[in-house]
Amino acid sequence: MMLGNRHATRGVCVNRSTTPPELDASFTLDEAVLAQRRAAAVRRLKTIQIPAMRAIGFVILCVIAALQDWRRGSADSFPQPDLNWLVATNLAYAVAAYAVLRFGHGRSGRVDLSLLLFHLDVLVWLVNLHHLERSQLFFAYFLLVRVVDQVGDGFRRALYFCHVVTAAYLAYSAWVSFQQPALAFWPDRLGIAVTMYLLGIYLTITGLATERLRNRTRQAVRTARALVESLNQKADALEAQAAELEHARQHAEQANLAKSQFLAVTSHEIRTPMNGILGAAELLMATPLSTAQQRYVQIAHRSATALLGLIDDVLDLSRIEAGKLTLNVASVDLRALAADALDLVAMTMRDKPVRLTSHVAAQLPPRVLADPLRLRQMLVNLLHNAVKFTEQGTVDLQVTVLAETPQSLHLRFSVLDTGIGIPADKLSSIFDAFTQADGSTTRRHGGSGLGLTIGKQLADLMGGQVQVESKVNVGSHFWIELELQKAAGVEAPIEKPRVDVSETLVSVAVLLAEDDLVNRTVIGEMLRLLGCDVDHVHDGNAACNATTDKHYDIVFMDCHMPVMDGHEATRRIRREEQQRGGHTVIVALTADSVASDLQRCIESGMDDVLTKPVSSTQLSSTIARWTGRRTHPITPR
Repeated sequence: MMLGNRHATRGVCVNRSTTPPELDASFTLDEAVLAQRRAAAVRRLKTIQIPAMRAIGFVILCVIAALQDWRRGSADSFPQPDLNWLVATNLAYAVAAYAVLRFGHGRSGRVDLSLLLFHLDVLVWLVNLHHLERSQLFFAYFLLVRVVDQVGDGFRRALYFCHVVTAAYLAYSAWVSFQQPALAFWPDRLGIAVTMYLLGIYLTITGLATERLRNRTRQAVRTARALVESLNQKADALEAQAAELEHARQHAEQANLAKSQFLAVTSHEIRTPMNGILGAAELLMATPLSTAQQRYVQIAHRSATALLGLIDDVLDLSRIEAGKLTLNVASVDLRALAADALDLVAMTMRDKPVRLTSHVAAQLPPRVLADPLRLRQMLVNLLHNAVKFTEQGTVDLQVTVLAETPQSLHLRFSVLDTGIGIPADKLSSIFDAFTQADGSTTRRHGGSGLGLTIGKQLADLMGGQVQVESKVNVGSHFWIELELQKAAGVEAPIEKPRVDVSETLVSVAVLLAEDDLVNRTVIGEMLRLLGCDVDHVHDGNAACNATTDKHYDIVFMDCHMPVMDGHEATRRIRREEQQRGGHTVIVALTADSVASDLQRCIESGMDDVLTKPVSSTQLSSTIARWTGRRTHPITPR
């Protein structure tokens, strides 16, 4: 009965204090939610738990009384009438108390029904004590249960009930002495009262520690709630900052996209006139010119080629920064790739007294998996940089194996030169965009400074790194370290079919679909000098009509034209071929250099792609590859 309140109260506390918050999904510090939970817990405690436990407590008292009477008496005289009366009294009181607590909660105003019944419990306990102490006086100590029961409610309340039960027992002892002098036993009863009081004081003091702990817990909860409120405010501030950052990120992405689109459009628009400049210079070199004129034309051609390289570098850098550059991994022969890179750089050396050498590790496997275009670009950039800053001496390309597993290789691509070197204070910025070690206006070596920047960012994209060591007037050592997978068992990529090139010079019927007059004139003249029979159209619809009226060995199709663009014209030609049969070779002529644009050409049905500006050599090799016919070479006079 009396232990019931304490156990019910502690049951609520234990459930909240011993369950780790990280394992309890219902844990919260929200004040409104906690207030609702406290109200629900109090209602459950006072209308269900306390009434039930009180009823159980009085049933236990009845059992104890019955056991004591059975032990003292005989089976024939058990139970005695006074036991029946006691049991009936206990049960009636338990039912009445249950009903009062169950249905009186919230209807008693300021009267605390539980506290009121706690006092009545003491009186009912004394009735039971009068029956139980016939065998033992120690049953009086059971009154201390009320003190224990109140320890959880605070020090003052426990101390109050310590005096209540001691005073009640002394009053009960005085009543027994008056009514039944033979049962007075005052020395024993006084000893019990003193002991009861001292034990009650001790239990009350233990309650003081419990109360302090509970106060600290409440203070901790208040502190935690304040902390949560502070964290919520900070979280709101962080959310606001996150929203601002997201807004800024979107603006940055839009700006980056606008920059990429601007550069792509700019590249396209520049490549178109560059095709005219380079093509006209190439045609001019094939005409009778004086030595000075030939030199001037070659200078113009080389300058235009350098300008085109700068445009390509800027576009590549833009793609990398915008995250638009993707790697196309394929099976690569590194020995052949290194040789190609050396050949490309050798063509730009302009009789410079520099010797190009290469050393490739003997244990290098036949093929690895890499992006050949981008890997070649990195090597060419490093070699070109070394040649540019080396007046005489050597530039050496080395490919070494640093580590090897059955599936992969850790490779180092080194470029060593005997050039002017780089000052130590410039090494940290050598890979920055548009930066050179000599940034003064009187620097002897030109260039945009993008080659090393693009090389470093490509290496980062491949999961590798670029490093440099250099000494002024001694030379520089640039190297790239990459982790590449072996291509064992992987077939080489299948190239487009080639046809055998005839040794006989035969006229080739060519249709040139190009809307730009300059490009139409330049490319058409190149084709005529190659020995081709050339027809011109200036839009896609005219190209479709021309292929219907006449058979052409090859069609060079510009992608951007009025009336109908090259993509739609190609799709229309392919649909007509499905009906009448045959296949016309269509090669795209485009100033777009983005991979997605080039892929679009293939998807629309074109057989090959040439990126402007185009040279007569490219036109000749493309015609030979797709028609099997050899054309006249265009050579300078």
